[in-house]
This record gives sequence, structure tokens and C-alpha cells, in this order.
Amino acid sequence: MLTPSTQTNDITELSVSAWFYRNRAIAGFDNPARSLYVAVRELVENSLDACEEACVLPEITVLLRCQDEGPKDDIMTQGPEIFELVVKDNGTGMKRKTVPLLLGKMLTGTKFTHRQSRGTFGLGGSLALLYGQVTTQKPIEIVTGQIGEPFGHQVKMRLDIENNRPVILDEHEVAKSEDERGTMVTFSLQGDWLRSKRRIIEYFAQTAIIVPYASLLFETPDAGIIRYDRVIHASPKPTVAARPHPKGIDVEMLRRMISMTRAKTLKSFLTTTFQRVGNTKASEFLAFAHLDSERQPNSLTMDELLRVMKSIESYDGFLPPSANSLSPVGEEILLAGVERLAPELATFRQRPPCVHEGHPFIVETGVAYGGSLNAGATVVRFANRIPLLYDERSDVSYRVVRDLNLKNYGLSHEDPLTFIIHICSTRIPYKTVGKEYIADVDVVRREIELGFKDCLRDLSEKLRRRNRTQKSSKRETRLTSYYMFIAETLSKATGRDIRLDRLLREGGDAE
Repeated sequence: MLTPSTQTNDITELSVSAWFYRNRAIAGFDNPARSLYVAVRELVENSLDACEEACVLPEITVLLRCQDEGPKDDIMTQGPEIFELVVKDNGTGMKRKTVPLLLGKMLTGTKFTHRQSRGTFGLGGSLALLYGQVTTQKPIEIVTGQIGEPFGHQVKMRLDIENNRPVILDEHEVAKSEDERGTMVTFSLQGDWLRSKRRIIEYFAQTAIIVPYASLLFETPDAGIIRYDRVIHASPKPTVAARPHPKGIDVEMLRRMISMTRAKTLKSFLTTTFQRVGNTKASEFLAFAHLDSERQPNSLTMDELLRVMKSIESYDGFLPPSANSLSPVGEEILLAGVERLAPELATFRQRPPCVHEGHPFIVETGVAYGGSLNAGATVVRFANRIPLLYDERSDVSYRVVRDLNLKNYGLSHEDPLTFIIHICSTRIPYKTVGKEYIADVDVVRREIELGFKDCLRDLSEKLRRRNRTQKSSKRETRLTSYYMFIAETLSKATGRDIRLDRLLREGGDAE
């Protein structure tokens, strides 16, 4: 048995940032190629969120430059290299005092509410900066400004990983016009461009599909320019924060809510804390749980809290969560985005709101056919407007497409088909912190399957109409050729000019 002193000496404590530094692979920073892709993605997503929060059409510029010294021809070689990544947007900008906290401290942000947003864990941007520092030991530079202010702020900082805090190296004001706003983040990181190039370029291509109202400019390390101009000037409605639903909490969350509430009675606690719980519904539930509606919330014992939680789980009278806080992309915007793929036909469906573990979600599905699409069925996945590029075969939508019987719709898996799936929710059921694939949850699978089947029925009808039109056109072409042959034959036989329009008008009687 260990002595107490030995036990004390063996105990260590890690800060949040130190833990993620040691376990950064779970968020996708497991090798230089994927790390470069994830860093670009995380900062672009932060910029898009900032623009949509400001209700402006996004203007995103991304510059990725190789910093390794040497002749130009030798720079783009296989293997890890040092890159400078610059991401600039026209979003809300940040206040000076919030810059170090939002970007330099783990688990600090504005995304820990019941709200639909690209970010989920408040980690992505900070983890990218952390990865950059541990692989290059170079500082991070942020330039930001808000509209209406005569100047912006430039901050140069490092991350104190062991204590999970930012360390300011330099800061000063920068001149700007009062109508300028946005943020530019510059930092260095290790990456492998040749191995990540395809993924990063595909990420921008798919982002242009799901946010066709954004202008995207990406300057690659090999002097390439990838540009996607906006093709539509409409954007989805802004997302709003929502109160939690009773079915989406656990006993620990219930305890914390009660400890922070200002409500004087259990009835008022329920009506002011949870969504879609009015006075009548609160009274019904408290009677079901055998609790006095006038009792003070903080007087509940732990055993009573457990009883309340069990009552919430078994009570079927709560209304489903409201989907008003969600912001689906919409058919018009999805169609505009998919036009970039140049299909022959495309159809979309938006499913009614559903609920998973007390959180509302909406599934949008689409199927594109023909045109410039390659042969073979492919799946393009989005969650809260984020392209999902890795772990496709683990995603529930891939399994749904694999199991579809396309013969019922006159199609096959070898046809030029692209299946598009977008799910929006206040809590996406991701399987990993890396946010790359959706869990195979029954209710989510059912909604995706029904959405795809609706699209396939519509696509099948469009193809039948197209085929009928093509058959009719071919028949008309054959008849026209036949009448032209008759007209020429009659002209030669009679020595007269037999006109085709006359022949068609008189039913072949040219005399």
C-alpha cells in the first residue's frame, strides 16, 4: 500500500488547455495534414458565425503561406512545413478586453447557450492557436475593430498552456474608418499542404454550396487563387438563444438551475426557466410529481431533486421543444448553392422539426442528378452549415443512402447522383469532439431517410417527364426526317418543288 506522502507526490493537476494539449488528437489535430485542414476550418467557421451574428453578408479572406526558407521550387515538398495562416472577416469584431479570453483561453466563449451555431465546444479556434504555438513557438496576432469606433485594436499574445490563460506581448490601437469592422487572425503552424490540399480545397467548395451568400477567397501556398463569389444576396434568418427544454436536462443541470434561480416558487421556476412550460403545464407537472407548487425551489433535498428528475423523464405532458430558435438554410439558398455543381436536375425537401434528447432539430435533404456530376452516388454532408469531410462511412446519412432501394425510383447507385443532407440543431449529435460525423440516432436516421425518399420521388417524376419529352422530341425528329425524304422523292418524281411545310399542312397531298 502507498503511504499518504507517496500518494500526494503522485497526484498532478492539469489545466483545461494542458489536457487538450496532451490529447489534441481527439479534436482532429493528430497529424500535420489533418491539423492544417482543421485549423483552416475552425477559423473560417468562427468568421462565418461572426458575420451572421452581425447580419452582414460574409466576406472571408484566407491566406496560407509557406514560411520555410529555400528556393521556390523546393518549398512545396512532401512532409511537414511551417505555414502562416491569415483569416480575415467583416463580422462584428471584438472588444479589446474580450480578445485574449475568446481566443486565448480554453472553454471560454459565447456558444455555451441553447443556440444553433457552428461551434459547439468553444474549443476549435483556441485549439488551432494552441497547435500553432506548440509546433512553431511563434506568437499570435489579432487585429479587430467594431463599427462606429474610430480605431481598432492590435494584440500580440502567447498562450500559457499550463495555466490556461493568455499572455499579452504587445498591444496598441490601429487607425480605421468608423464603418469598418471585422477581425483578422494571423498565426504560424506546422502542416502538410500536399496531403491536406484536396481536403482544404473541397472544404471551400462545399462551404460555397451551403453559404452561397458568402464571398470566399483562398490564396494557396502554391500561388493559386480559389474564389467563390456570392450567387445570392439572401441569407437565413439569424439564430436566437432558447431556454432549455425539461427533457434535455439531467439532475446536475437541474441542481445548478435551482441554485441560480431568482424564482420564489417551484411553479414560477418552471415557467421562467424552461421553454413551452406555462402556468397550466407547470401545475399539472408538479401535481404529477406530488410537489407543492408554492414551495421554494432551493428547499428541495437531493432525494427530492432525483424524484423531480425521474418525474420529468416519465411525464409525457410537456410540449415538444420550439424550433423557432433554429435557422435552416432553406430551399432557395440550397438550390443556389447546388447550382455550383451544375447538375441537370435537383430537388430539396425540408422536414418538419423533430426532437432528440430535448433538443429540436430540422433535417434538410436534397438529391442532384446528371449534368456535371460524376457517375456513382455520393453524399455531401452538412451540420449547422459546416461541411463534414472525414469519417463519411461512420455517418448516419451514408448508411441511409447505402440502404436506399434506388430501383424503386428508376435509379441505381451507379447513376450520377449526389445526396445532400443538412441538419441544424441546438445540439448536433456528433460522435467526436472533431465534429466530423453524426451519430446513428433512430429519430435522426428516420428523418434523413424520409427526406431522401421524398426527394427521390420528386426526382423520379421529373426524370419521367424529361424522358417523355425526349421521346416526343425524338419522335418528332424522326417524322420530320421521314416527311423530308417523301418531299425530296416526290420532287424528283414529278419535277416540281414539293415544299415540306405544304406537305405537312396538306397531309402529304402535294398535288
